Amino acid sequence: MGKALTAKTIENLRPRDDRYEVGDAACRGLRVVVFPSGSKSFVLRYRHRGKPEKLTLGPVLVGAGELTVTPEIGAPQTLASARMLAAKALHESKAGVSPTAQQRKRRDAQRVLDPNTFQAVAQQFLEMHAKKLRTISQRRSDFELLFPELGKLPIADIRRTQYVKALDQVAAEHGESRADRVLLAVHRLLRVHMLRTDDFRSPLVPGMRRRAPRVRSRILSDDELRAVWRAAEADFGPFGAFIRFLLLTACRRNEAAHMGRAELQNGGTEWLVPASRYKSKHDMLIPLSTAAQAVIKARPKLPGGDFVFSVTGAHGLSGFDRWKDKFDAACGITGWRLHDLRRTSRTLLSRGGVSPDVGERCLGHALAGVRKNYDVFDFRDEKAAAFEKLAALISEIVPPPTTVTKLTDAREKRARGRR
Repeated sequence: MGKALTAKTIENLRPRDDRYEVGDAACRGLRVVVFPSGSKSFVLRYRHRGKPEKLTLGPVLVGAGELTVTPEIGAPQTLASARMLAAKALHESKAGVSPTAQQRKRRDAQRVLDPNTFQAVAQQFLEMHAKKLRTISQRRSDFELLFPELGKLPIADIRRTQYVKALDQVAAEHGESRADRVLLAVHRLLRVHMLRTDDFRSPLVPGMRRRAPRVRSRILSDDELRAVWRAAEADFGPFGAFIRFLLLTACRRNEAAHMGRAELQNGGTEWLVPASRYKSKHDMLIPLSTAAQAVIKARPKLPGGDFVFSVTGAHGLSGFDRWKDKFDAACGITGWRLHDLRRTSRTLLSRGGVSPDVGERCLGHALAGVRKNYDVFDFRDEKAAAFEKLAALISEIVPPPTTVTKLTDAREKRARGRR
């Protein structure tokens, strides 16, 4: 049996790559959900008429004092108020009333009555852009950080000082960088809302960011590239092959991590990244060098599904932080990110004599200025040649290790020559 939760226990729960739940032994069915974003929420899991149901009680309110008002579902909850609501919901369920169904009715009514609250406008924005934004889940988690403070307020009545106060709270709990990301998400939301309404004006102004945007310029030196590549060639599961593939194709992390074998074309010599997973929202054809094809061919076909870089085949590679922490310890190189491999590969393309136009097309970048509207050549053959040059240059920087057998043969050959 688990332990009874305390406010301190809940406060110390840390986010993971996937959401998880922690039960409260002091209240049957009450659980704390911890999201990857770091936000936490109370839920009640119970059975109603033999069927499992879940009731969301509200976000966790840590460090609050004694209750001074009657707890309300949907509002921020202390542990005490969550237990009180859970006990009430269990009593209603036992009496034949589904608390979850009642909550659904309240939400539907609130959508009709309050369509212009910050939360309602944010939900509408997410629904509009669900198929357009690659980072829709990240955007949702950013908005959710503001819901406890601003969610129920009419969006037209929220002042700049209220946004600043809410962002201060985000910064205190999640850091300045996260607060800046939430600010950018709200900027985009309010711009779209201005275009769709008659008299709304955004209260946000330039200069509200807490940190100046930092442009990374980190690339791997030749010595670092050798260390990373050789560690990736060792037995490092799908992550080692994934690292080498990123370097050989200069693609982005999530583009390769979710690659399925069905995306390979022309006998596996080309890879068509679908628009839904590519930043430009256009299909991207990447000619694969012989070395990149070899990386894919060496990956086993797993029974769970079609994904190339996967543990089971059923899902694309994930948990990058955990993989990379172990990988850094193995290769001895730190202070780099996976996206730095893309920058390293682009630099190697120039070093290998690839023209700027072709190098940029290898990365899927559009040509500058009006040329992007007039020059629609696909550069397929030029990109294929460029990726072969990239693979050759990496092979020069990271030569195959000389085996003991080759050293022995060389010594014997020299000995025969002296006889």
